[in-house]
Parts: sequence; C-alpha cells; structure tokens
Amino acid sequence: MTRKSVQYLGAASALAMAVSLACAGGASAQVATSTLRGTVYEGQAVETGGTVTATEVATGYVSRGRIGADGGYVIPGLRPGTYRINVATADGQSVEDLITVSLGQVATLDLDVAPTGAADAGAAELGEVVVTGRRIFEVRTSEVATNVSQTQINNLPQISRNFLNFAALAPGVRVTEGETERTISAGGQGASAINVFIDGQNQKSTIIDGGVGGQDDSRGNPFPQVAIQEFRVLSQNFKAEYEQASSSIITSVTRSGTNEFSGDAFITYQDAGWTDADAFGREVGVERLQYGGSIGGPIIEDRLHFFGAYERKDETRRNTVVLNRAAYAPLFGADTGTFDAPFEEDLFFGKLSWSIDDRQRLDISATYRTEQDIRDFGGTSAYSRANAVNVETISVVARHQFQGDGFLNEAQLDFYEYTYNPTALNFTDYGRSYVIFRDNDAGTPGFQYNVFNREDTVFNTGGQSNNQNIRQTNWTFKDDLTFNDIDWNGLHTLKMGFKFSNQNYLVDKRFGRNPQFIFDVDGRPEINGSIDIPVRVELGALVAPADVTNNVIGLYIQDDWQLSDQLEVNLGIRWDYEDNAVNNEYSTPQNIRDMLAAIQNLPGYDFPSYFNPADYVTNGRDAFTGAFQPRIGFSYDVFGDERTVIFGGAGRYYDRIGFNFAFDERFKPTQFNKEIFFSQAGGMRGGVNTVAWNPIYLTPAGLDPLLAAAPGAGEVFLIKNDAEPPRTDQFNFGIRQKFGDFQTALTLAYGKTENLFAWYIANAGSETADRFSGPTPTSVGFPEFRNLIFFSNHDAEQTFKALYLTIDKPYNADDGWGMSFSYTLSDAERNGSRDTGIGGFDFDYNTPGVSVTFPTAQDERHRIVATGIVDLPLDFRLSGILTLGSGLPFHQWACPSAVRPNPSNPDACWNGGRPETHSFIIPNAWAYRQVDLRLTKEFDIFNGQSVELILDAINVFGFENYSNFEQCLCSAEYGDPRGQFLPTRSFQLGLRYRW
Repeated sequence: MTRKSVQYLGAASALAMAVSLACAGGASAQVATSTLRGTVYEGQAVETGGTVTATEVATGYVSRGRIGADGGYVIPGLRPGTYRINVATADGQSVEDLITVSLGQVATLDLDVAPTGAADAGAAELGEVVVTGRRIFEVRTSEVATNVSQTQINNLPQISRNFLNFAALAPGVRVTEGETERTISAGGQGASAINVFIDGQNQKSTIIDGGVGGQDDSRGNPFPQVAIQEFRVLSQNFKAEYEQASSSIITSVTRSGTNEFSGDAFITYQDAGWTDADAFGREVGVERLQYGGSIGGPIIEDRLHFFGAYERKDETRRNTVVLNRAAYAPLFGADTGTFDAPFEEDLFFGKLSWSIDDRQRLDISATYRTEQDIRDFGGTSAYSRANAVNVETISVVARHQFQGDGFLNEAQLDFYEYTYNPTALNFTDYGRSYVIFRDNDAGTPGFQYNVFNREDTVFNTGGQSNNQNIRQTNWTFKDDLTFNDIDWNGLHTLKMGFKFSNQNYLVDKRFGRNPQFIFDVDGRPEINGSIDIPVRVELGALVAPADVTNNVIGLYIQDDWQLSDQLEVNLGIRWDYEDNAVNNEYSTPQNIRDMLAAIQNLPGYDFPSYFNPADYVTNGRDAFTGAFQPRIGFSYDVFGDERTVIFGGAGRYYDRIGFNFAFDERFKPTQFNKEIFFSQAGGMRGGVNTVAWNPIYLTPAGLDPLLAAAPGAGEVFLIKNDAEPPRTDQFNFGIRQKFGDFQTALTLAYGKTENLFAWYIANAGSETADRFSGPTPTSVGFPEFRNLIFFSNHDAEQTFKALYLTIDKPYNADDGWGMSFSYTLSDAERNGSRDTGIGGFDFDYNTPGVSVTFPTAQDERHRIVATGIVDLPLDFRLSGILTLGSGLPFHQWACPSAVRPNPSNPDACWNGGRPETHSFIIPNAWAYRQVDLRLTKEFDIFNGQSVELILDAINVFGFENYSNFEQCLCSAEYGDPRGQFLPTRSFQLGLRYRW
C-alpha cells in the first residue's frame, strides 16, 4: 500500500469515526432547500406530541415534523416557497398559518394552539395571503448571507439577463463587466475563489478561471434567468456542507411546475445607437435581442409537475476593417469595411417534480447551454482573422428526498460538462501578414534587405494560429442525511454527508498550429521578387493533449445545537480529497531531471535555498489529505423575541488549484513555435539562412518535416510535490436588529488566506536578486529548453478585513414597496504575484517572502449597493439600483516611496494609486457611480393574463467610471484615465406576457 493510500484511508477513517460518535450523541444549512423549526405552545405551556405539517401551496407537496417532548419541531428539506402550516397536537388541538420561506433559511415559527376566540386564519379568510404568505426572517444564524428573491430578479433593472449580476446586492461582493466577460469577486479575492451551486449541483470551474463554469472569457449567462426561483449569497461562515470556495458561495434553486398551468414569454431589444460612446469616443453600443419564456403545470395534480424554459440572446457588435495605406487598396480594399461580430447563445432547461408519496419526492432536471462569440478582428486585420469563442455546458440533476420519522435523506446524482473551445474561425486557411521592409543601410547604394527590419504591417488576413479545446466532465453522487429529533442537553439537528465525484479533464491546446506567413507586400526583387512568396513562416509544435481523471471525495458533519430558546451553537467539520488535482500521476521527464542535476552540479553554484529540485521532481505525487475544515458559529437571541441577535463564527475553507496551472508542467516543455525563412533559391538571404520556397509549405503537413530539423526550445515548469490548495480562515462577529418590517445587520469580518500560488524563477543567481543571471539549460547542454526555469511557489498570503452594514425590507404587494441597502468598508492586501487568475507569474521578486505587501486588485475601500421597488398608480412600477464605489487601485511607477528589498526590484508601489473621486450624495467620495432604473406598466387582459411593458435605463446619468490610468508618477498625465468600465449610458425596451 502506498503512503498516499495510507494517508487517505487514515483521514477517511478519522472523519467516519467522528460521524459515528456524533450520531451516538438543531437545523442545518441547505444548498438547495430550507428548514422550518419552532416550538408549539398552548398559552404559556409547551405542547408535547403531535405533528406539524407543511403543505406547499403551489404544488400540494407535504412535509411533516414531529412535536417533541419540549414542544419543538423541525421540518428540513423544504423548497423555498409559500406553505400552509397545520398543527395537530396529541390532544386534538390545531392551528394553521401561512408563511413564505426563502432559500437556505433556517426559519423559526412558533405556534400557539390555545383558542383565541377569533375566527380561524384559514385560507378562506386569508384571501390573497394564501398566494404569498408572510415572509419569515432568518435571524438565528451565524452565516453572513443575502437572499435575492424572484421579485428582485424579475423587477430590478439590468440588460444582460444574467441572474448572477444581482450577487452584487450582497456585502463584500463585486460584479465587474468587461467587453468580453463578466466576473464576480468577493472577500478581496479574485473570481476563482467563488463557487456556484444550482439545485445543489457544484458548478465550479475546475480547469480555467472564472470561479463558475462558463463565465471565463464569456459574454453569456450560465443559466436561463426565467428558470431561477431565487438565490442566496453566502459572504462568510458558510457551513460544512459547502465546498471548494474561499471567498463566497452562491446557491440557487430553480423553478418547478405547480398545480396551475402557467407560463410567460418575454422579448427585449436594444439598438446599438441607444448606448453612449465611452469617454474616449469609442463606440461600445451593441444591438441586443433577447427572447424566451417558460411554461409549467401539473401532469398529475398534487403529485407530478413539469417545468420548461428557453432563452435566446443575440448580440451584434460591428468592427471596422481599415487600410491605413491607400496605395495598397487594389490588393486589400475588398477586405475592408464594417462587419458584424455576432454573439449567439441558447439556454434550455427542463424539470420534472414527482411527489411519490407523502414521504418521498424526486426532481429530475436538465440544462443545456451553447454559445459562440465571433471577435478579435478589425483595424488592419480582416474578418477572416476572427476567432470564434465557443462555450457549451450540459447539466443533469436527479435529486431524491425521503422523509422518515425524525430524519431526512437527500440523495443526488448529477452530471456536469463544461467545454471552452476558442478556435480560429478559419483555422484551415493559413495566416498572412503583408509588411513593408525598410532599407537596412540607407547609406549603401541599392536596397539592403534584412528580414527583421520592417517598417510597417499593411494588412493581415487568413486564419489565426491557435485552437483550444478544454473540457471538464463531472459525474457526482452525494447523499445528505439529517436527523432532526435528537434531544440531548438541547435540541440537535445533525446533518452529515458524503460526496464522490469522478472528474475528467481534457486540455488540448494547439498553439501556433495554423502556419503564419509574412509576405513582402511590395514584391521587391531584392527580396523574393513576388508578393506570393513568403519570407518567413511560424508554426507551433504539436503537443499531445492531457486527458486525466481526478476522483474527488468529500465528507462532512454539521450539528446545529439549540442549547436554549435563545442560544444556538453550530459545529461542523469537513474533509475533502482529490487524487489527481495537481498532476499527481505525472512523472518528470528524464531530460528535465538531467538538466536540473547538471545545473546543481556546476562548480560554485547551487540553486537558491527556496528551490530544492527533489521537492519538484516526481514519479507520482502523493495527494493532499490534510483538507480538514472545522467550522463553528453561534447566535444569541438577546431578548428571546428574534429581534436582537448577536452572532459570530469561525471556519477554515479550502479552495483548489485549477488544473490549467498544473497543465503547464506537462505542456510547456514541448510547446514552442519554430520559424523558417524562405527565398526563391535558398541560402543566406536577408541576414538569415533560407529554404528554397515550395508551395507544399503552405500547410502544416508540408511544414512539419521541415520544422522537425529546425531548432526550438520549450520552457520548464515544475509543480511542488506537496503543494497545498489555497486555504482561508474566516472570522466574523455581528448583530442583527429588527425594526418593524426592516431587518438590519452589522458585521465585522476577517479572512486570512494562505497557499496562494504563482510561478517563480528557480535558476536565479542569488537568494534575493539576480533572477535572470543564473545558469541556463543551454549552458549545461540542454538547448531544447529556454533560459528560465519556473517553479510553483505556494507561500503567498492575503488578508481581508471588512465591516458590513445591511438593511433589508422585502417587497410585498400590500405595502407596494421594498428596498435593500448594503455598505462594505474593507481592506484587502497580499504579497507575491500581482497577476490575477490561475496562472500568475512573478518576475520582480525571488519569492513572495521578499516581496512587499500591497493592496489586492479587488481592494475597494468603500462600496454601496442599494435597491428599491415601488408600485405607482395606474399599475406602473419603478425600480432602481444605486452602485457607488471608492474605486479600485492601480500601480504606481517611479514611486519614491517604493519598498525595494533589492536594487533589482522595481521602483513600483503596487496598487498604490487610487482614482480621482467625485460627488454623489457624499462629496468627493466615489470613483465609481452608477444609477440604473426600470419603469414597467402592466396591463391586465383577461382570465388572469397580463402584458408588461418594460423600459430599462442603465447608468442613466452617464457617469464615466474609469478602469485604467496613467501609472507613472514621472508623467504629467499621472492618474489620467486610459480605459472605462462598461456600461455607459444605455437604454433597452422589453415586453413580458404572463398567463
């Protein structure tokens, strides 16, 4: 048995023993459901014995909980929605109530069966309340969480129909829109630190950036918004059932069919001219058409229901191809003009929900997403140079619930596949760049040709050089078991779970595999005498794809312990294991071993102390087995009335290392581009040795034999054998206070992240400097490798300190208005690499330990996000989102206060600059200001059908929110903007039909 197997079995046995001991001993967190609990009274006395029944109004599905000896009851596993609550006590008394619970909540509802003399609050008397119920606030939780309701998703302004945009309503979370992607970051960390669950399915991007699958390098949406019921953002202290995130968790639940046939259809349109140009005069308008709808209803009333949804997005940008030198119009004029750059996305969702009996429920759902984005052409590059960024996701989830006496079992089998496939639109058409060569020696008669002395590139046409196919495929089974009837020194809700996921990673990168030729546009006789004979070609080496399997195991146990009516303690522990997360089955090639040994054996030289080759050379790495994650929280209801609650918690959270980082160890040593120079007759020409031209060289098949004899050098990348994934320890303490219909919270939050990783230079000349002066592979007889040797360092650290203030008053039809407010005061700093994303480098310092500490790229000190929805006369409704931020930092160069441990370190104050601030409500406080508004008018037609007209005005005041700045303090233009965040001011019209 290998050491890896022994460690794995030992860790699994330890946690299994912990689970067994705990079972021999309140309400747990839920990824896709909610919990209702409380106490049943008769006047001042508690009732003992009986049943509490929760019937979902929309579907008729029934869940039950037993009344314990202390009067307490717990009903776990509820879908968010409106429920009719019925109490039947052992002595025949009863009471009924109607409530609405939100996703992930542990809602408290105390019930009194004592006669009041008033009419029963039955469905007939409650009228419209039957539809909505009264919303139960969750106050007794140690989690820092924000629920986003379907009312907010449907009514708040936005243009892209990406439900994840509303994650910004949570404190500490930022949504950033760029020209080619939308990212979500939290806790001062990057996008890769988050995770998203939809109906309990983990949709983490396990290979590339983005956090959630399908978001990296994509303008698309991960899921049809019309099919989302609601979602929940956990900013801190999420419980033990949550995994693979070190900043925030977003968990959402999808809509289901009900006992009434219903549906909706929508269409929105935005003309490119309805969007302002940016501050630099660049047209950023998009013609955008979105449409879709949903339908659901009963197949068997109260038993079997269906739901389906579809959304389509068409966006058209227009890129202009120009020719800057009119003299060449006869050659390339036909390729110039304005061309469409379309983005197209289709989203499908279907779901069956079956209440098998009063104890069992089965949900089966499937999602399909496909999109293509044509881009990367324009200027002097023809449309044929475009790339097509293709994204596809497939998801299937089968979830079964069984409710026994005192327990709930939830089993789930799911499939998730995410493919990222950027390709050259014309990959089979070789690339062509037409250049003007400069006379290499004007003082010598005639034209002196040098292949490297080029005056200008006139035009580029033909296909681009690269293709990629990156695919993650996950088959996952998990089972969660909840015991809700354990009474020992208080009421315990004990939840434990097991997960096994078989994950396949396919990474096929064909960099440079479409030949790229350079032609002399003038056809000079001193060169090749023809525009049709190239002077040079570049072609990348073919590298075999990586196709690996990673088995993932997760175990957890969570005990929510109600010690009294006022005090609850949450205790949990989680353990995760991956057997092939960082090339664990990889073996270091022999030539790399020999090269490292040759450098280490050089007289008078040894690698710096921070790099020991033995820690990186491998015949197969042991998997990391130490991902134990204890989590603890508490809440104390000060007066026992759920109005004033003190809460806090601490926990450890392991994220993961994206496979794209480890992939470089396999890929880079043999990935390189080679170049060949051509002439009509071959021989020395233009300062280089050339090959006589043959048209067969226009294809990779014809070039590969020729390039096989040409020199080429890859790069050495080495992963540390005992690399640990990033780990964050979180702490929070806060107070919640309810004022009438308003729920407020003030929270202090802290996070310390370790094991952040990046690539550093191994063959440095000294411990703290001389990063580029050490011995190279070529110097010891290994010319197949380039000069620098990169090793993975996992020592960088980050801290996050924040204060969160939230105010929430949910919208309801009776009041006709609702609002939310979140304020974040934060400070995030780190050391190590300044690069963002999975594959960061650091060329400026030898290790993170000698680098300075600096604000992170996500360090925005002040941020406010406020929303409002208000009903107006004549069935108009107005809603809005206000976003204010103090601005993200930027680097300062030629900085007199730069900390330079060594003169070779740059004179930079990393992220030391802050953008200019402006006034909005508060004078000179905000570098980012955005006000979005939506006005709707609803028309009731007949038989419960309605039509709604929608007008969205985004960034309605046209604020210019800058993203890039002149960074050199030596410049008179220091701090002047160089780029701008989207969106600029834009408008959109929409129509929605409901029946």
